[in-house]
Amino acid sequence: MTESYQSLMTVKDVAKYLGLSERTIYGMIKRGEIPYVKAGRRYRFSQEKIEEWLRGESKAKEKEKLPEVLQRIKKIDDPLTKRLLFVGLLTRELKSEDIRPIIVGGNAVEFYTAGGYATYDIDVVAPSEPLDKILRNWGFEKVGRHWINEELDIIIEAPAFALDKKEQHEKLYEVEIDNLKVYILGIEDLIIDRLNAYVHWKSSDDGIWAKELAVLHSREIDWDYLEKRAKEEHVKAALDEIRDEIRSSN
Repeated sequence: MTESYQSLMTVKDVAKYLGLSERTIYGMIKRGEIPYVKAGRRYRFSQEKIEEWLRGESKAKEKEKLPEVLQRIKKIDDPLTKRLLFVGLLTRELKSEDIRPIIVGGNAVEFYTAGGYATYDIDVVAPSEPLDKILRNWGFEKVGRHWINEELDIIIEAPAFALDKKEQHEKLYEVEIDNLKVYILGIEDLIIDRLNAYVHWKSSDDGIWAKELAVLHSREIDWDYLEKRAKEEHVKAALDEIRDEIRSSN
């Protein structure tokens, strides 16, 4: 319903409503910073429009409060570096709640292959409630299972609340970037993750990447631990094939 001219606020009214001086209001009018209507030489304001404007200003201020590191993320061209820095910030924000988000999935493969594997999102293991709160405050929007921030070109998902086994925490790989810590699923458990997809989901690509990871990191892998995990996940035969190929090529 359209408001009548008589019901509109004057400059004096809106100044009082916003807790500002009339001079400030006139300056905002001149700069086009506030919604108004003009009848002759007089300015009038719809309370409904002013409230809508205030909500928009509030959202804009929230965006301005983004940590400086998020502003720097926009300027980073390398996707892997950008994602690592972002997760480092998440880790710092969640530290007060004794939560360490852990990079898993494709982004972990991308890290261990130095960008040889390409992915478009970040999978982290973290409790959804505190993670969702932070992402929402940082201007992310929930689309299906993913949180998306188009301005930062970041897509993130938490497919699991926590790692399945205590041993997996002991094998985490810790990275430091710009004084921020990032935790990545250990190479052994990542290989098991790929082998699970290869054996149980018949994903040939994951079999290829499991082998690539094993070849690239053969000297640093804890093979006893890897074989133990392979037996638990019923992928030992697939792991044996990979190890035999590595041995024959050396």
